[in-house]
Amino acid sequence: MSAQQAALGGSPVVTGMRVIPVAGQDSMLLNLCGAHGPYFTRNLVILTDNAGRTGVGEVPGGEGIRQTLERSRPLVEGRPIGLYNAIIGDIRRSLADAARHRVTSAAEAAILRQPHEINLRADNVLTAVEAALLDLLGQFLGVPVAALLGAGQQRESVRMLAYLFYVGDRRKTDLDYPVESQAADGWLRLRQEAALTPAAIARQAEAAVERYGFKDFKLKGGVMDGAAEMEAVTAIKQRFPDGRVTLDPNGAWSLRQSHCARAGGMCWPMPRTLAAPRRATPAAR
Repeated sequence: MSAQQAALGGSPVVTGMRVIPVAGQDSMLLNLCGAHGPYFTRNLVILTDNAGRTGVGEVPGGEGIRQTLERSRPLVEGRPIGLYNAIIGDIRRSLADAARHRVTSAAEAAILRQPHEINLRADNVLTAVEAALLDLLGQFLGVPVAALLGAGQQRESVRMLAYLFYVGDRRKTDLDYPVESQAADGWLRLRQEAALTPAAIARQAEAAVERYGFKDFKLKGGVMDGAAEMEAVTAIKQRFPDGRVTLDPNGAWSLRQSHCARAGGMCWPMPRTLAAPRRATPAAR
């Protein structure tokens, strides 16, 4: 038996599991299914163990997910964190149909008819508990969670990108979207203002660089037609020629449109703009 296996055999025991729904303000960000509402929701799972440590998991909100997490508490509490795989297996088996969500409201039923219903899937229940258990286990072993996954931690840092959205005109609704028109910070202000043109998207990129220092960018597409979205990422590339720019069409493009973009604008009169995908290569440890 290895030292790690011996340690896991004596690992701390989960003494409590709390499920906490939270909400925060959101902008009128556009995507394939329409627009984000003025509030987003999340479900937090907070585990405590008998060593006094706390582990946290976060998944999309929704009453169905919250209720299922609550029902899972007896499968988690009182068990050693070293048996996290067995705990997750028991929760998976307890879900009569983990891949299907049990609708709890008319609003959820409407969402499930849309192409992107992933946020309501019961799989999120597994993710929330697993993340919190791994958080506790990493603290117990004195290693980052990355060291417990797959082939282990591969790098010390990861280069992040600015996540840009088309933004609808909140003034055309009576919904309670936040207003930051007087904010000195350009990012906070522009995230609340309509952004439907390539120039507006480029300004968003500038504001993200000013606030966070990003060098690379991603635009959430599936809102305009393919040619218009290519114009938007081209505007970003022209403003930041050394940056890597990616576009997520959200599954809205046809196969032909995707091939056009991959070919660097063969079907649309655009210069090569999108960052080429990179093959996975082992990173230096």
